[in-house]
Amino acid sequence: MTFHDLRGTAVLRFFLAGGTEAEIATITGHSLRDVRSILDSHYFCRDPALAQSAITKLEIARAKKEREK
Repeated sequence: MTFHDLRGTAVLRFFLAGGTEAEIATITGHSLRDVRSILDSHYFCRDPALAQSAITKLEIARAKKEREK
């Protein structure tokens, strides 16, 4: 593991904790583009919790839409 690996892991952990891309970039010293790239290419596709979160949000939105009918 290298320093860069640790920074990349920090990017993901800050994001999962609710940090914005701008906040993460400020803390880690990455550019906004680098933060987006790290999240997109290395982590989003590997985190089942993010997938579950998206599914839950979709289900909530659908239920809300049904209640509004």
